[in-house]
Amino acid sequence: MTHLLDDVIGGASLIGDGGMGTELQRAGLEPGGCGDEWNLSHPEAVQDIQRRYVEAGSQLVLTNTFGTNRFVLSRYDLEDRVADIAHAATLNARAAANGRAWVLADVGPCGGFLEPLGDITETDLQATWRAAIGAMLEAGADGVIFETMTALDEIVLGIRVARELGAPLIIASMAYDTVRGGYKTMMGVTPAEGVRAALDAGAHIVGANCGRLEPEEFVHVAKAMRDTTDAPLMLQPNAGTPRLEGDAIVYPRDPASLAPALMMLSQHAAIVGGCCGTTPAHIAAFRHLRGE
Repeated sequence: MTHLLDDVIGGASLIGDGGMGTELQRAGLEPGGCGDEWNLSHPEAVQDIQRRYVEAGSQLVLTNTFGTNRFVLSRYDLEDRVADIAHAATLNARAAANGRAWVLADVGPCGGFLEPLGDITETDLQATWRAAIGAMLEAGADGVIFETMTALDEIVLGIRVARELGAPLIIASMAYDTVRGGYKTMMGVTPAEGVRAALDAGAHIVGANCGRLEPEEFVHVAKAMRDTTDAPLMLQPNAGTPRLEGDAIVYPRDPASLAPALMMLSQHAAIVGGCCGTTPAHIAAFRHLRGE
């Protein structure tokens, strides 16, 4: 396989994967359970999810490491297993991809706030991300994606760590919501601000994922980003805006209704996939609509 970044810069239009947490829950992960730990205890289940994405048409898959940092894992008394989980997750993703898809080391928010807003120090966050990202790159990840980020200081710090570790590709994706007619993250970051900060820190691809937006609204976010940069974009909406039905969180967009929206987003981004509530069936419908 060629270098993933070369493919994207060369004009390739790639299909991403979809939700992992919601798929783990369908596979039996109890509410509030540690999905990242399943890389160690249920590797077959993790690989099955990722394999079904590849078979559906995903050309890149994310490692099951959204919360693999000491701050999130400490909730499960697993803060000392960061590198172990990260390494196992990468081997799982590579086994599932089996040379048919790229593997991205997935890094989600740290689960708190950096000083002075919170009590997490830059030194501690750098240390846990070096452990996780270093283990994933050593195990063969093709690049690193920071996703669902809302704070500039956090994503910039992560990008710098990834660069120091020699990541061949870095994607920076933030989660936006509708705010007074525009779009901002929970921490008040606009798409233009997010793009500038990420690219200045060394990201190669920028984008948006998750958030309380309908998939079609990602077009407006993409246009705001495009007004700031000509760098490749990645867009990964949820399967619709989630709603609570009884005790369950429901993502209302079925494959037939989400696929046209993803097709529209592919006119604005080099990589299009899904986030929460998106399944292999959604990706397969998108691929079919592309005529593949």
